[in-house]
Formats: sequence, C-alpha cells, structure tokens
Amino acid sequence: MCPAQQSDLFPAIEPSSSEAMPEEHPQARSSEQAAPDRPRPASKPSKKAPKRTPNRPDIQTPWMNVREVAAFFSVSVPTIWRWAKDNPEFPKGHELSRGTTRWYREDLERYNVMLRGKAE
Repeated sequence: MCPAQQSDLFPAIEPSSSEAMPEEHPQARSSEQAAPDRPRPASKPSKKAPKRTPNRPDIQTPWMNVREVAAFFSVSVPTIWRWAKDNPEFPKGHELSRGTTRWYREDLERYNVMLRGKAE
C-alpha cells in the first residue's frame, strides 16, 4: 500500500488523546455503559430430545451396571466388586464384553429380600 492509503485506513492516534491509553479494560467499560433498565433476554429452553439411556430415573431396564448396583445397596463400587468376588450368595454379574458387566435387576432384588430376611 502506498502511504496515503494506509493513513486513510489506519489514522494515527495522538498519545494525548483519550483513545490512546484506555483506563479500564474494554469489557468492563462496556458492561458499565449498558442500559440498566433493559431486561436481559430470557434463555430459550433446549430443544434437544431426551436421552435414550437407562440413566434416566423414570426408565427401569432389567439390567444394572456396577454404579447402579452400588447405589441400590448404598455402598461403593469397589464393595460391589469385592462382594462379587468373595460372596458366593451375591448374584453373579454377566460380562457382556470386556469391561462391561451387568447384573439382572430381579436377581439383585431377590438377594436384597434374602438379606432382609436374615437380618430379622
């Protein structure tokens, strides 16, 4: 570009002008300048479809993963794995694939009833 065109596009700013050295961050200044009487627009509700996973509490599948089993018995996940290993009465998990074990919900409910019967 030639010098005449550059000065038209980018005019020089005098160091003494208020634009040369802003006193605040531009973001802070813009929020102070916003009109206080204007209400913020309400956020729109999400139009996403509901998840189709068994993690939804309103859907009960016949199978439970280890976290759901732990929540069912109010114990930790390692406790479930220990029970599965050491307790012969605890329902056996079904390994669907490597790293994916599920327990049948009815077996766990039956085991829970049996435990309550022993406690009485």
